[in-house]
Formats: sequence, structure tokens, C-alpha cells
Amino acid sequence: MGWLGSDAEHKYNKHFESVKDEVEGACAYCARAFGVKEEVKESGVDLMGEFEGHPSLAKLVSEGYQVITF
Repeated sequence: MGWLGSDAEHKYNKHFESVKDEVEGACAYCARAFGVKEEVKESGVDLMGEFEGHPSLAKLVSEGYQVITF
């Protein structure tokens, strides 16, 4: 059984499929913590871990991305 990005039967798969071309990457720390590191890699999503295993928000902002927090 895969994670929502790779499991076509997952209830959120349609949502992932609709945005996957816009996904820059996934947090390497969180992927390991939630036990889905290999599944994320298999889905083609890059693991990002420049800052203590987490993506560097400063790097993303410097590249022109906007950080949105809910």
C-alpha cells in the first residue's frame, strides 16, 4: 500500500494528482518520521532536507517561492 501520491485508491489521490506538477518536494525529516520515505521517492517527489532534515524555507524564498502557512 502506497501513500496518497502513489496509491490510486487513496481518498486524496485525485487531489495529489491535480497538483503534483507544482510540488517542489517533500520534507525529508517528515517523510522518515511518518514512515513513507521510500514511497515518496518512488512517486518521483524529491526529498528536501537542507536544514536539519527539513527544507530550507530561506532557500525557497530566495528562489522566488512564497511560503503559505495554514
